[in-house]
Amino acid sequence: MRISRAVLFAAGFPALFAQMPTAVSGCEPRPEVRKVLDEKLSGKALANMKLAERVAFRRGVLEDLIAKYPDEVEPHRRLIQSTKQEDTGNFAALVDRYRKGAEQNPNDPLALYFAGLALSGRDTPLSIKLLEQARAKAPDFPWPALELARIYSPGAKGMDKKKASDEAAAFFAACPSSTDQDAQWRLTRAGTPELTARVAAALRARLAGETDPQRLQDYEILWGLEFRTHPPTEHNALRKQVAADVKRLQTANPKPDAAWLVFLKNGYKQSGASPEVVIAMENRVIEAFPHSEESYRIVSARWENAHKEPEDQADALAWKKYHAEYREALKGWMARFTESRELQHEDLFEAIYHDPDLSPEVGIPAMDDFLAEAEYQPRDIGHYLWAAGFLIDHKWQPKRVFDMLQDWDKLMDQSDVRMLGDNLGEEMDDVFGSNSVIRRQAAVGYLLVAARLTERPPEAERLKAYVERDLPPKSWPHIETQYWTNRARLAALEGSRADALTYYQKALHARKQPPRPEEGRVTDDLVDEARALWKQLGGSESAWNLWSKPPAAKIQELAEIGWEKPKKDMPAFELADLSGKTWRLKDLAGRAVLINVWATWCGPCKAELPHLAKLYEKVKDRKDLQILTLTVDEDPGQVAPFLKEKGYAFPALPALAFVTDLLGSYGIPQNWIVDPRGVWRWTGGPGGSDAEWEDAVLRQLESVK
Repeated sequence: MRISRAVLFAAGFPALFAQMPTAVSGCEPRPEVRKVLDEKLSGKALANMKLAERVAFRRGVLEDLIAKYPDEVEPHRRLIQSTKQEDTGNFAALVDRYRKGAEQNPNDPLALYFAGLALSGRDTPLSIKLLEQARAKAPDFPWPALELARIYSPGAKGMDKKKASDEAAAFFAACPSSTDQDAQWRLTRAGTPELTARVAAALRARLAGETDPQRLQDYEILWGLEFRTHPPTEHNALRKQVAADVKRLQTANPKPDAAWLVFLKNGYKQSGASPEVVIAMENRVIEAFPHSEESYRIVSARWENAHKEPEDQADALAWKKYHAEYREALKGWMARFTESRELQHEDLFEAIYHDPDLSPEVGIPAMDDFLAEAEYQPRDIGHYLWAAGFLIDHKWQPKRVFDMLQDWDKLMDQSDVRMLGDNLGEEMDDVFGSNSVIRRQAAVGYLLVAARLTERPPEAERLKAYVERDLPPKSWPHIETQYWTNRARLAALEGSRADALTYYQKALHARKQPPRPEEGRVTDDLVDEARALWKQLGGSESAWNLWSKPPAAKIQELAEIGWEKPKKDMPAFELADLSGKTWRLKDLAGRAVLINVWATWCGPCKAELPHLAKLYEKVKDRKDLQILTLTVDEDPGQVAPFLKEKGYAFPALPALAFVTDLLGSYGIPQNWIVDPRGVWRWTGGPGGSDAEWEDAVLRQLESVK
């Protein structure tokens, strides 16, 4: 839904800096400001508002607070963040507003800080200058240090580990028990173990006298800090402390809501309580709040534990049975858990998305409901790409694709404002930039197919400039494949069928692998399109096989599907697993090593770990191979209960600091292969849903010996 600038900015900008006070704000909002933020801008308060309504409402609340309490930091921080995320089209105007405020008030540390915060990632050198000026004007003002810690953190273009650490320490010296989300994130990225221990001690002291249930939920942050700062051999003692905390918390909230009960349940789980105790807490949530989002999460997780996905991705009958059972369960949940927006408006569409036997009478209403729900989310091209792909795959209503994607380029630009910036490190800039190109190519691809299905070549002509632009200098294989596919589609629409065949062949040779079976189905649009054109031109099947076959060099490359050569060396490490055993890289000499990087909260990781566990059981007694896993959980106390629940026996080494220092920013899961000399040879690997995962990884592991 297009957001009207006139609606959101009709009142204009108040002259916030005309009488900016000289005092600077402290670590926490004053109670009256906190009360407004907690009550009016909570997730539940905003959940049922459409995006335009939510943006206007949030802005109104924050602007009112800013007008009444101009020296409070938090309303300004939230205004900058929410505008960048949900009202991207107006973010430049907001940045300009704060920049002018700093120019007009060069001696005001607040004005300088707000401008530095708004410009961070947009004009980072100027941001650093303003933040430093703010600190010079008010040395005890903590917030400039926090933003500087972010600017210098691992993964940033201007990464400086010492500066990041020093800035994080400066912030927590002023705000030793802060649970601010960004501050805690900086602590995980740049804080030393000593600083983390001091913050944990200060937070425990503060929470000991706390009575507000909203603030008491900060115990989850505290537990994570304490588990991070103690070796695994001391974790059992920490679990006893968690148990004592939970016992106190059990009676601390006379009117518990569903979120509070889930918080208690998580505390019991982390304390090492028996499964019966955890299940009893879950049952309490379900009984007290039978229609809630929290109850839905519990019930659906139980169903998934009891109904394992088929292991063979090619077993169409097994997957058809699984999908039928899931949809039947989904119908019951939709009738039961009416407070879950995701369940009511998105989960059904996701469940039926790839069903080849789906009727339009079922599919189109589900898609329309999904699109209607998108009006409650930040306007992102992803919603419309998802729906457009659904129509293209099923060959339904292709004309609607033009309407869905009419603003595709504008939406992509707004997404880039949110994700890209001038301070991304090379690796993350490559990731975000490549993802942007992939999404743009997907949008263009859907429009080209829609033009073919509707016989409307003029629609494709408008895309010609984008389709025919040069490939980016550094391209992922998927980008190159999609690029040549779109060139072929455009050429075919223009009647240049010989050119189209050439481009299709280029696309076939560019991709690393043909599609594999997934959930009982195999779809290969590229081959289907190219083969159809080949037959139109009178080509034979035998000639097709010769024409489409990759050259010998490409066949050799396919042997390394999914794996890439790392750009760094593997540094020496010394890390303890959950049993207390210390692992050192030098002690692994003579063995080929697989290192899997994961976290308990990572969905793709949880899909991959069963395969990893099976591979570990196969090779755990071999002397020439070793499997290790590095967990990057901010709270390593969550790891042992997770492994126990799943029955996994592979070594798990808490390694957040090691992975962060090595990679800066990163995505998970990752698989690294180190050869017997300690050389990091490969990173990547097949996806977790691939039925051949264990064999493929083992082959690659064997190859480095």
